[in-house]
Amino acid sequence: MLNVLRNMLLEPGIIDNINDDNELLAIHRNILSRKPVLKSAYLYFYDEMIKICDEMFSTDGLEIEIGSGVGFFKEVRKNVITTDIRNSDQIDMKLNALKMSFKDSSVKCIYAVNVFHHLSDIELFFYEINRVLKVGGGCILIEPHIGFASRLIHTYLHKNETFLPDEPDWSNQSVTGPLNGANQALSYIVFERDYYKFKKKYGTSLRIVYQQYALNSLKYFFSGGLNFKQLIPNWMVPVLSFAENIFSSCAVHWSLHKIIVIKKIGDSSIYT
Repeated sequence: MLNVLRNMLLEPGIIDNINDDNELLAIHRNILSRKPVLKSAYLYFYDEMIKICDEMFSTDGLEIEIGSGVGFFKEVRKNVITTDIRNSDQIDMKLNALKMSFKDSSVKCIYAVNVFHHLSDIELFFYEINRVLKVGGGCILIEPHIGFASRLIHTYLHKNETFLPDEPDWSNQSVTGPLNGANQALSYIVFERDYYKFKKKYGTSLRIVYQQYALNSLKYFFSGGLNFKQLIPNWMVPVLSFAENIFSSCAVHWSLHKIIVIKKIGDSSIYT
């Protein structure tokens, strides 16, 4: 029954295209263009990331978004360099986040929305951000939260991804491409459950300086995201925004995403 309901809620064209080919980018781009509710949820992400970058990172340098996909961050932050592992005429450059083509100490900020849990080698990612970031710069991640609502939704709605908070280590070898095989609980494993392991391994260079629940989850959920049908009319965006603010004190239970900020605090090797 769950699969039947899920398939009924999928956007037209998605049911046969849950894969990693570039055709899916075009489908997702079309879906986002006609969903003001989803655009509003993305704008919240972008506004929060910009505020964090401007307030917390005391250096100059490049600003990079990894895994840009069909997002529109560049419309909001003109100087950001948009990148993705897939080719697209809508992004600035193709980039592998595990082997970035940027010089050492050249980047002020790395932005990533729902990207971290798709990476196949987390330790290599930490090595790369430590290499390219300037001291005083940092990385802003927006990732699935492990609260009640998030656990429920991410466990049962995403057929091509998992939500396994009890995985014994950080290995993400089930990843088979940009969209398939990811463990959506990976940020919880690394930054919460194994926080002291992270601190011991990377603490001389990288520090978690901020974590907060995203307050756009009602809009994100009822928009249907990029794969599912929108469940409410567009005029309800202000109503949902009001509700998200009113219930912000208990966001730990209903928020779908968490904002995690990693700051580069030193130049010593993360492997010493």
